[in-house]
Amino acid sequence: MAPLKALIVGGGVVGPAVAHWLARIGAHVTLIERFPKMRASGQQVDLRAQGVTMMKKMGIEEAVRAVLVHEPGMQVIDLHGQTKAYFPAAESGTGKQGITSEFEIMRGDLVRVLYALTEGNPKVEHLYATTVESFTQDDENDPNGKVHVTFQDGRKEDFDLVVGADGTGSKLRKMMLGPDAPDPRRRTGGYIGYFSIPSKPEDSKRATFCFLPGKFSRIIGTRKDCPELTRVYMVTKGKIEPLDAAYATGNPTDLKKALAALYQDGGWETKRFMDALLHAPEADDLYFTPFEEVDISKGSWSKGRVVVVGDAAYSQTAAGYGCTWGLVGAYVLAGEVATLLETDGLSPSAAVVQGAKNYEERLRPIATANHGDHSELFDWIFFPSSAIGIWILQMCLKVAAYFHLDRMGGMDSKTANWQLPSYPALDRDRIER
Repeated sequence: MAPLKALIVGGGVVGPAVAHWLARIGAHVTLIERFPKMRASGQQVDLRAQGVTMMKKMGIEEAVRAVLVHEPGMQVIDLHGQTKAYFPAAESGTGKQGITSEFEIMRGDLVRVLYALTEGNPKVEHLYATTVESFTQDDENDPNGKVHVTFQDGRKEDFDLVVGADGTGSKLRKMMLGPDAPDPRRRTGGYIGYFSIPSKPEDSKRATFCFLPGKFSRIIGTRKDCPELTRVYMVTKGKIEPLDAAYATGNPTDLKKALAALYQDGGWETKRFMDALLHAPEADDLYFTPFEEVDISKGSWSKGRVVVVGDAAYSQTAAGYGCTWGLVGAYVLAGEVATLLETDGLSPSAAVVQGAKNYEERLRPIATANHGDHSELFDWIFFPSSAIGIWILQMCLKVAAYFHLDRMGGMDSKTANWQLPSYPALDRDRIER
């Protein structure tokens, strides 16, 4: 039987992970990225719970530890820079953790670690500046059926499996669901963004966040992963019309001006941060996005031989488990397909169609467990805008820090205790087909 031939769309965190697992079963993999080079950029991410298990299973723990961000913990401060609550970094690396994980890492470093798993592998081809223009596929009941892909340069190629790992705004997902399908992205209120500025010696190595009183709910914060730069984080909640309008233009200059107007006189070091946002070249890495969830209807993570994974299938902005569930999803998808190929002796086409369905059935209840788990009451408590509301929250956080209650947050017990499936076809040495 000819080896499985797969196309993976998206070269972020999840795409290289899928490529790694498929290559282990002898598949011929093409991994494409729309940017002209590896997108080894982005801000701080982390691995938690099952994500730590996945890291070890992939054999990359040593490489990840070599580039960890050594963040001592997270503090909440007042407008004068005084610490009101401090939550030290977790040391366990498993189960329920603190706000700062044992495995904090810059997104770009994680991407490089994952790419290294397949670089030099003759079965994996990495292509840049490449996108899918369109595709069709044969009837899913055809045991020899293919996905017929047309790339943006007009080139055509057939694949047994096409994987969309191209993020929350996935274009492949839109093609898969069809032009008349509703957009599965659902806004949950507010925005989160970050940018870089030149650091000062007094910038804390702790993740530092300050709640700003005023008409709107605003948080400003910093994290520090290298001596030269300080990363500034912004979080807003509620409807802020000037910000909505600036975001809708897609113009970075308009967005910077709107953010500066919103934060400039907020207190603490907001003036310094906003001046840098407007004038420092380091701040050109500004990333700003709404809080949203991807909520695809049940049974629709795949269509025939085309399937989405990671944020393209079950994103939840800034929930803290994006990388974890992305790596887990890559493993489960590859594992379900590999199991059907090896134990049931199905054709590549049949194994892909059924394996993609099995992947969703197994992973959806866990990966989407916290979707919809937010309310106006939650925002009112944890994103206050009044001075008295902020003071009350600071006092509550101080008590929580004293009793280490942050270690009790995060995943619910069912999700935290969920065990990764075992796929012998993936866990042993690479199979040649």
